[in-house]
Amino acid sequence: MPSEEFSQAVRGSSAEPISTNATGTMETDNYEFGGAYSYDGGGYPYELNPEEVIQELWVTRTADIVARITTTGGDTFDLELAGATIVADKWEIDKVEFRDPKGVGAAIAGGWAGE
Repeated sequence: MPSEEFSQAVRGSSAEPISTNATGTMETDNYEFGGAYSYDGGGYPYELNPEEVIQELWVTRTADIVARITTTGGDTFDLELAGATIVADKWEIDKVEFRDPKGVGAAIAGGWAGE
């Protein structure tokens, strides 16, 4: 049986209760798909392009490289990396291309989760 928690009237500037209603999809941050990746640094660029939409991206090992992120909306931008990084539910990522513009040849590893 559901229970009501934290039920308080929402009041406007006149102190009168305001009618509220919300519908839609609730994001849980629990994703049914995911995987790990690991590249030795000898063959840049590397592309991470799963069939699913990447919601969270972890980079657990890297040096000076660039993650070129393409969103599902078509935006593309470069995110400079210099160490471990977490991109958690900020963009709906279609693909990531890891690039090495400085030629450091750094190994890179991490994981992703999505839907």
